[in-house]
Amino acid sequence: MTRIPETRIHYASAGAVRRPRPADPARPTGIQLNYANLLDNLAEVGAPHLMGLRASGADIEERAEHLRKVLEAVTSYVKAVVGDTRYHAARTIHDETGFLANAASDIVGALRQGANRQAEDDADPAGWMRRYHAETGR
Repeated sequence: MTRIPETRIHYASAGAVRRPRPADPARPTGIQLNYANLLDNLAEVGAPHLMGLRASGADIEERAEHLRKVLEAVTSYVKAVVGDTRYHAARTIHDETGFLANAASDIVGALRQGANRQAEDDADPAGWMRRYHAETGR
């Protein structure tokens, strides 16, 4: 007579599947990942180019674009930090990151406006004096 082996089901390993695995300490998670992304984004943008003694309209526009990229990365990170903090906080925390986005837009807009005025001066060197007297004569 052939004996059928008794199959025993062991449930001891079942919990191992459900237990959360410890995070790999070498890999950032959560808000640390957002910070790592911020650093990567800033490294990708790089430093602004140096200007000569007199900035041209193109130089100022280039700086405006540089700041747009930097402020966009920083604003994104700040939104992530505020959102993560709001999620984990035991009380209401207002998200005021819209003010940062507005300020960034104002800064870049002012530089672009200056770049446009400088480009006009680059095209007509005597024009700045006419505009200066027209603006200060009011």
